[in-house]
Amino acid sequence: MRITLKQLEVFVAIAKSGNVSHAAKKMYLSQSACSMALATLEEQLEGSIFDRHGKQLFLNERGRALLPKATTIISQIKELKEMMTENKKDNLSGQLIIGASKTIGNYLLPPLISEFTQLHQNIHVKLEISNSETILSKLLAFNIDIALIEANFYSDKVTTYPWRKDELVIIASPKDPLSKKRKLTFSDIANARWLLGETASQTREKLEEAIGGKIQPFLELNDTEAISQAIQAGLGISCLSRVVVGETLKNNKLTELKTPFLNLSREFHILIHKEKYQSVIISEFLKKCA
Repeated sequence: MRITLKQLEVFVAIAKSGNVSHAAKKMYLSQSACSMALATLEEQLEGSIFDRHGKQLFLNERGRALLPKATTIISQIKELKEMMTENKKDNLSGQLIIGASKTIGNYLLPPLISEFTQLHQNIHVKLEISNSETILSKLLAFNIDIALIEANFYSDKVTTYPWRKDELVIIASPKDPLSKKRKLTFSDIANARWLLGETASQTREKLEEAIGGKIQPFLELNDTEAISQAIQAGLGISCLSRVVVGETLKNNKLTELKTPFLNLSREFHILIHKEKYQSVIISEFLKKCA
């Protein structure tokens, strides 16, 4: 059996895109060369590694077993080449793909990534921001290297590390009647006019868990800045991370509603696929997160 690095690279590219022509463009190969590399690889492996549906290719059981091993081999060879070229961590080069939920990706990671890339100027970081559910699916499919999310996710395929503590706060306009009350009750909060994020939002799920039931929002918005602006306009109250609204609260554009009867603390987590090869780049980024 003589499997080449190029064949494995083609396989991984097709696995990620699900299409030969898209993989060929990404690898700067002709479509016929890409198809030939895949055909040769499957011949070497004595069986298909994709299920075909028209022009779309989906990993079958054999392909899913091969994917983490192929990505590990590619990463190790790339790392070996870099080590032979320059054996200094300060000159690490390559790409790191990070997936993050919205609060983490928009507010916590930019300064951290800035510091990391200043230390390692030859590393290109790609940050993908979405809800936790989408980020998890990308991690399981090996489309990202590392995930930072708000949810505490348990899976035998993923290693989870607690990262940072976070606190959610109930917020309102300073002109909202609830802002004027000296002491709020559970009923005040539960029956308020709520502005919330999408159903899949971990912030919303944590709030509903604390309240003990589903909330029917007056308005749903999928952007935290839009929620903040809507609250300032007096449309209702909401629940957001202190990381998100800290400055707005300091500037008195929003008011925090004190709710000691609600448990709104949570923890952010770092997730890595157990079969993902932890390259030096990943290890260095994890050190930066510590």
